[in-house]
Amino acid sequence: MGLPSGLAYAIAVLMLGISVSCTCRIALARRLGRRSHHDVDLAHLLMGLAMAGMFVPGWRIAPTGTWEVVFAAVGTYFLVLSARCVARGNVTGDDHGRHVSHSAVHLVLAGTMSYMFWLTTSMGLGASMTMSVSGSPRGVRDPTFTLALVVVLVGALIWQLDARGRFALQRQRILVSGVAEGAGDRVDVAPGSSLPWLAPRLEIATDVAMCLAMGYMLVLMM
Repeated sequence: MGLPSGLAYAIAVLMLGISVSCTCRIALARRLGRRSHHDVDLAHLLMGLAMAGMFVPGWRIAPTGTWEVVFAAVGTYFLVLSARCVARGNVTGDDHGRHVSHSAVHLVLAGTMSYMFWLTTSMGLGASMTMSVSGSPRGVRDPTFTLALVVVLVGALIWQLDARGRFALQRQRILVSGVAEGAGDRVDVAPGSSLPWLAPRLEIATDVAMCLAMGYMLVLMM
């Protein structure tokens, strides 16, 4: 059973909205004097564009092979960041700083994108995801790895939702502490920096949306 076209367009519009949002974050961070993970914003921007083309083939802006190379590079980048975090012992810490779980989540997302584009080729679908919009899907011969990847995405989603809750508690503590010291405006400030973060919870929400969209697409491909 294929994906209803109405739902496909809705998800594709959401993905394009994420790309626009990330473009704005990159453009506004420096202008507003805010800190932001520009590498993550760029990765989300690319993922949004690629996912929109998966759900609505007519919106595809690049061939499958190009996207495979792009997300292989993105995945390698976050793999290197994760390795550096482990090497430096920065396994835990601020949810919006540079630590291994933060980089690992985006490594998983980039790896999932590469895997999905690889599947479109191995399943004989060429550069489009027509099976996700109409007609009968031709699932992978052995869906075990695909199902395992869905489970990993669900785990990443839960981790990000938990991170959002931990950030809300941390923000509340900083606010209370700031009020007690007569500096109630010191919220969302990065450790070791006087610059506040630009909408950190929006970045987490974007990760959650990507996990959901990718997980759903993988289920359709099984």
